Amino acid sequence: MNPHYPIAAVERETGIPKDLLRQWERRYQFPLPARDDKGDRLYSQQELDKLRLIRLLMERGKRPGKLMALDSAELQQMLDSHAGDDAAELGQLLPLLRQRNLHAIRCWLLQRLASQGLRQFVCHTVTQANFDIGQAWERGELAVHEEHLYTEQIQSLLRQAIHDMYADPRPPRVMLTTVPGEQHGLGCLMVEAVLRLDGCDVIPFGTEMPFQEIIEAANSHQVDVVGLSFSAAFPATDAVVALAGLRQMLPAHIAIWAGGAALCGRPEVAEDVLLTLSLDEVCA
Repeated sequence: MNPHYPIAAVERETGIPKDLLRQWERRYQFPLPARDDKGDRLYSQQELDKLRLIRLLMERGKRPGKLMALDSAELQQMLDSHAGDDAAELGQLLPLLRQRNLHAIRCWLLQRLASQGLRQFVCHTVTQANFDIGQAWERGELAVHEEHLYTEQIQSLLRQAIHDMYADPRPPRVMLTTVPGEQHGLGCLMVEAVLRLDGCDVIPFGTEMPFQEIIEAANSHQVDVVGLSFSAAFPATDAVVALAGLRQMLPAHIAIWAGGAALCGRPEVAEDVLLTLSLDEVCA
């Protein structure tokens, strides 16, 4: 897939205003988007990735004029040198949860989303925060209600972001759900966000969908892919069994994508099931 993005999508994804993108185009000759039949700008994936890096470095005090001539590898190397700063910023979330300061938590999440753009926010901030919060809960450092508060805030924020970017979708058509016994739906929501950024046709069905309903929905909606999320709380052996059963029940032309912490050990799954163990793999 070689997606191209309209300027509104680039603004949403990078946090860089449209007027500033046009200004940079005139002043620095970057980015230099293609044009569609109507003359509207279309930005490549490479331009989007570079713009995201530029925005992140600007957040760390770098001036755009000094960044435009660098390629993405050089920008990433520069950004990596600030990794300690980012780790320290991510470390602010747990104390906020323990303080039960809802307003501060919401502001922190909104600031990260605005500075990173939706893709980076989901793939980096939310992914790392999920891991850190899960570890803190296992150590007894975080109460269940504090973990639930975090999850609800993230889900609310992602649903709003997804709602704001509905557009004409393109293949593949992907249905997202979880199997019975898997109550956690944040993984599906994260996948939905990155797939919608790539323009995919996504149909979310919530959590704990009975197997027969998954089959009927996949057929009636003529989906290309059934996407399933398995959290760390779901036994990996049960996930393998569920995937094998669904593979037998679904028509061969409907693919199965499966991911989540329960599958991080890369267990042996049915031959035609694709394990997508990171959001970067989903986007590939």
